[in-house]
Amino acid sequence: MRKIWAVIRREFLERVRTKWFVIATVLGPVFMIGIGVLPSVLLTRGGGVTHMVLLDAGAGPLAARVESQVKRSGRFLVTPLATTPERQQAVLDSLTAAVQRKELDGVLVLTPSTLESGHTEYRARNVSSLADLSVLERATRQAVTVERLSRRGIDPAVVQEAQANIDLRTLRISKRGATGESGEATFLLGYGMALILYVVILAYGITVMRSVVQEKSDRVIELLISSLKPFELMFGKVIGVGGVGLLQMLIWGVVALGTAKYRTRLLGLFGVKPEAVQSFQMPHIGGDLLVIVLVYFVLGYLFYSALFAMVGAAVNSETEAGQAQQPVMMLLVVSMILSIGAIGDPSGPIAHWGSLIPFSAPIVMPVRAATSDIAATDLTLSLGLMITATLLAMWFAGRIYRIGILMYGKRPSMKELWRWARQS
Repeated sequence: MRKIWAVIRREFLERVRTKWFVIATVLGPVFMIGIGVLPSVLLTRGGGVTHMVLLDAGAGPLAARVESQVKRSGRFLVTPLATTPERQQAVLDSLTAAVQRKELDGVLVLTPSTLESGHTEYRARNVSSLADLSVLERATRQAVTVERLSRRGIDPAVVQEAQANIDLRTLRISKRGATGESGEATFLLGYGMALILYVVILAYGITVMRSVVQEKSDRVIELLISSLKPFELMFGKVIGVGGVGLLQMLIWGVVALGTAKYRTRLLGLFGVKPEAVQSFQMPHIGGDLLVIVLVYFVLGYLFYSALFAMVGAAVNSETEAGQAQQPVMMLLVVSMILSIGAIGDPSGPIAHWGSLIPFSAPIVMPVRAATSDIAATDLTLSLGLMITATLLAMWFAGRIYRIGILMYGKRPSMKELWRWARQS
């Protein structure tokens, strides 16, 4: 046990003391916050006021209504221009040339057929701004609706009152009763949890593999096994590197809790109003969920690290390792895909079987626990299968590791690996 502890201590301190650990630990939460907040902010904010010509080719009162609606957004500087249907194409060609010369940003065309068909046309250099396109589509739709109602003698104000927005309040029912968790919050919790587990298990599993390959290629492994057994070396390496991942996850968890507590100030830096932040109900993260996440992270890490250690022992270089690790990585990718299905239907067959199958359970089961209540029988069966699979993976990898770390030359086939496991 003393020798294993020495390996654990060496592997742990060797990585915690590096600057890359500090950088990854600090930038990890920053990156997660960035990819969650910045895309929404950038998509909803334009690059300034858009100078647009509203070409009225016989649309009549509809053009005035659209102009009024667009101006209310504050995103467009609208210049109305009236023409006849006969001269529409010539004027439109002239305006298109002006857009090409960057004298204008865009042209919105309204014709008599717009009222009947609902079709209109917007020509611009930039048609990828979702915020701008949303304003134009909403303004045109509202103006067309009002004009159609007015022509049929219906008061648009009455219809607008009847179509008032409905606020659907979500109440997720759990063992604690009805909670006010929004669907968006539950989705983000489940998806964020799956993503973090996927990244950490993959990153530190590959770290174990590369450590084995490096020691094998440098012939350091021959000196190490002279003083301790191969299984002790592998086990200590897996536990030491896993401790680094666990420490990093704990730090990220503390940062996440702090971010949730001060989210109003944080999102306020990006121009999000406090009332909008408060309307987003944060999901409840209880102690039982944290325990499930940590237990499945440890089991999942041990399971996959054993597989990655086996890959490292069976190859001779980083190039071979990059090819041989693909089947193990594909198992993690499939697990991530199954977790997305589990978010959409936590009680469905995908979530049920995904949380029982050992290679996907480390990611799918925590997602199920975050998005719904889990039956005690499912959790017990999943844990039993996961523990059994992890022990088998460690045992099998240890037997492969015992022979593979001293084998050089051609990469062994699956048949040879099976023979190693039987003979060692």
